[in-house]
Amino acid sequence: MESARVSGTVSIEEQRAYIKIETLRGKKPTGIHSALSDVCGELTVDRSTVSRWSNRFRRGRVSIHDDPRPGRPKTSTDERNVKPVADALEQDCRVTCEELSEVTGIPPASVYRILTNDLKKRKISARWVPHSLTGEEKQNAWTLQPC
Repeated sequence: MESARVSGTVSIEEQRAYIKIETLRGKKPTGIHSALSDVCGELTVDRSTVSRWSNRFRRGRVSIHDDPRPGRPKTSTDERNVKPVADALEQDCRVTCEELSEVTGIPPASVYRILTNDLKKRKISARWVPHSLTGEEKQNAWTLQPC
């Protein structure tokens, strides 16, 4: 019998809630993972994650939420830092990460992360361009134009 897929996504916390309930019912992690896979498909957490959370719930864990983690929070790619990088890149698309770092005061590694992850840019022929180009942009990509 083929299982029906539910449209939409199931969050990680919702999957943890299901893991918790099924663990308390005595179901094994492989069975829980299989049931989650039927509903979530490719968005299912790994089998090792199901086992890890199942063990935690078996040992008495109550919360399905992540525990607070020590260390410095990730702040380099928040909107306050993305905008200055985007603005500086608009002025000169041939600028390097190091130059952007000097202009914005953001570390070069964070500048690179902002460019590639947030702004979806990559360096081609010394210019930062979008990852995916439209048909018109592909046609004009090799003509000599200012940034």
